[in-house]
Amino acid sequence: MLKHPLFLIIDGMSQAYRAYFAIRGLASSQGLPTNAVYGFAIMLKRVLEKYPPDYIAVALDSSERTARHAQYEFYKATRKKMPPDLSQQLPYIRRFCEAMRISVLEIPGHEADDIIASVSTQALAAGLYPVVVTLDKDLYQLIDTILVLNTSKDDLIVDREKVRELFGVTPEQIPDLLALWGDSSDNIPGAPGIGEKGARDLIQKFGSVEALLDRAEEVSNTKHRTSLLGNREQILLSKQLVTIDTKLKIPVEWTAFKVQPPDRAALMPLLKELEFTGLIKQYLPPDAGPFVEVVRTDLVPAVDDRVFFDIHEDRVSLWSGSGSISSVPLDRRVEALFSNTRIRKVTYDLKTALLRLRGRGIELFPPYDDPLLMAYLLFPNRGKYELPDVVFELTGQTVTEGDERTPWIERLFKEFSPRTAQEVSRPYTEIELPLSPVLVDMELAGLRIDVNVLERMSREMGAQLDDLTRKICEIADCDFNINSPRQLGEILFDKLNLPRPRKLRKSGQYSTAVEILEELAAEHELPRLVLEYRQLSKFTSTYVDVIPKLIDPKTQRLHTSFHQAAASTGRLSSSNPNLQNIPVRADLGRKIRGAFIPEEGWWFVSADYSQVELRILAHLSGDERLAEAFSAGEDIHRRTAAAVLGLPMDAVTRQQRERAKAVNFGIVYGQTPFGLAQQLGISPEEAADFISRYFDQYQGVQRYIENCLSLARDLGVTRTLFGRIRQHPEINSRNGMRRSMAERTAINSPIQGTAADIIKLAMIRIAEELRRQKLRTRMVLQVHDELIFEVPEEELYIGEAIRNLMQDVVQLNVPLTVDVKQGKTWEALG
Repeated sequence: MLKHPLFLIIDGMSQAYRAYFAIRGLASSQGLPTNAVYGFAIMLKRVLEKYPPDYIAVALDSSERTARHAQYEFYKATRKKMPPDLSQQLPYIRRFCEAMRISVLEIPGHEADDIIASVSTQALAAGLYPVVVTLDKDLYQLIDTILVLNTSKDDLIVDREKVRELFGVTPEQIPDLLALWGDSSDNIPGAPGIGEKGARDLIQKFGSVEALLDRAEEVSNTKHRTSLLGNREQILLSKQLVTIDTKLKIPVEWTAFKVQPPDRAALMPLLKELEFTGLIKQYLPPDAGPFVEVVRTDLVPAVDDRVFFDIHEDRVSLWSGSGSISSVPLDRRVEALFSNTRIRKVTYDLKTALLRLRGRGIELFPPYDDPLLMAYLLFPNRGKYELPDVVFELTGQTVTEGDERTPWIERLFKEFSPRTAQEVSRPYTEIELPLSPVLVDMELAGLRIDVNVLERMSREMGAQLDDLTRKICEIADCDFNINSPRQLGEILFDKLNLPRPRKLRKSGQYSTAVEILEELAAEHELPRLVLEYRQLSKFTSTYVDVIPKLIDPKTQRLHTSFHQAAASTGRLSSSNPNLQNIPVRADLGRKIRGAFIPEEGWWFVSADYSQVELRILAHLSGDERLAEAFSAGEDIHRRTAAAVLGLPMDAVTRQQRERAKAVNFGIVYGQTPFGLAQQLGISPEEAADFISRYFDQYQGVQRYIENCLSLARDLGVTRTLFGRIRQHPEINSRNGMRRSMAERTAINSPIQGTAADIIKLAMIRIAEELRRQKLRTRMVLQVHDELIFEVPEEELYIGEAIRNLMQDVVQLNVPLTVDVKQGKTWEALG
């Protein structure tokens, strides 16, 4: 049991080094390495909770030469220089300690061990009980005055008996032991030829180095005796170097070491900068959030020009930004407020609010605002935009279930609105806000499903899965769970002795990832069958067996959910189910699409942008040859192959066209020669040569890429044609892999983001046109660059208007072209 008043002294350097090597690859989105700081913070939290002290300090080494360097020129000479990404983190460890109101002991020219020993000695004299948190065995020589908490051994508390158990000597004999044994980490020479066991035996027998040297002739081991007789001065110097100084004159004010609560104003921004959001909750209890009285009433309050609202099950909270919040029934009485075009309505997650209001037969009319969409546009890499997450990241405060959210909506609106107007006004006002009601219409429209098609597929695929299971188990010569990566790995690599991949670090099992199975499948049947089994199983569990269960019993239609604030590129995604992930070219994907059918007497019409990203590249790069090819209506891939290979277009083979196609699209995604080589099955040298010749022909594209990267490195962000931003925090990272990934993203984001903006604008314009003409035609699905409509037979003429609207939504220096098709199933649209 530790005694009080307890004084914890953290050996900061040993803990920082341990964290650095224990946690690899951790960095902030800005590319700042954070593994040592994070490990240090985790260690400190655990120690404070397990051994709550009365006093605390952290000791750090000085970067200057010490007295030991003067004694011995080669002291620590063999120690590797501190890794740059560790030294980069030391100022953050200091800042973290300061924010925790923990004194940092750091004296120029002196090592942390001596500082710890001297302060501990003074603490003991002052009636405190010092405990050192360290991994350094040198400090074990102080055990008579302090306890050592070794956090590398499940909090091993080292006392006098533990030192004897570990080293076979007393604490005061540790310098004698190390004087013989030496210390390679500090380049302490010790006695050549005398190792740990020999040193221990000698000190146990003779008591000290001095006594041993005086009686060296009595040592029976010839090697040891010779070393002792020939290295007396070196051994005595080694003892001097390893002996910790307990008498540094350090002025101490004990009140400075008393445990205090963290400095919230300093710790919060630091943890945010380091992106330790999980630690914010652990280190900082939440402040009280904004409290506003909520009054339940049947009367809709009078508001001026703006109202903040949040919808609950059967009520809606309404607030003007001052006074009390009115909680009123969610019924017809709020219609006048929500339809008033002079009042700006602000809510969090406009699309969901529109859906819930529609469910009550209530329409929400513009103007309105949505801080969720603001957050999405301002921080597109964030990924999650639930209100509690955004509030916590912004303020460090916690919104729990059941809390009144309206004041938080108001706070987020005030925080984000000025930045949105300044940084992303156009994509917010012209694209995302007007898109929300369009997506609501699409979700409510839903899609008709021929359940019989899916039931038949389920039976067929079930039989195929049974057959594959039987074949796989026959080859393996045993029954096993094909869905278990561990069991599959053991069958493939232990039983069948196929070429082994590296084992996964965390689980210790073999990886059976798709790319590994694909490589093995070229030579072996079992991995090929497993890949087939996995594909069938995924289609069955994701679509074939799931879709019928998701059909709404009231509408008898499937209503997928579109996610507006998800992809950092600006693309839409969908769920329940994810209809955008059904492979268009896979046979199973086509069959599943065959189950999607229009109403009786209606048709599906698809309108698909042709090569929109390459056309955007032609516009953004200003490359004359690329623009000329599109303007002439040429096959861009054949044109590229001809230009790069120096052939007439009619002489280009299919294989050559496919290579050019891979390069054309690869350029858009910043593909490397290695990536292209893997995709095409050619050597990296061939791929590099093809890319080089591509840039010779399309020099405008090369200039665009160089300019794009230069701007991203300078500004940290890229923009689409319409002003959508994306941050690239690792574009200047020292980590080559992360930097390369950021560079590819920086090249692609303006292109892919502009494509997303274009199709969203097209959706808005088409919805307006359908409404203007009062047509029954409805937009039901968006998949990448394609829009799908359900159209009554008498309105099929609308296909041409849709094509024109999509082609004219923006004027590029090359024409946008749209392919329009119609069919009686989704599969029939190709």
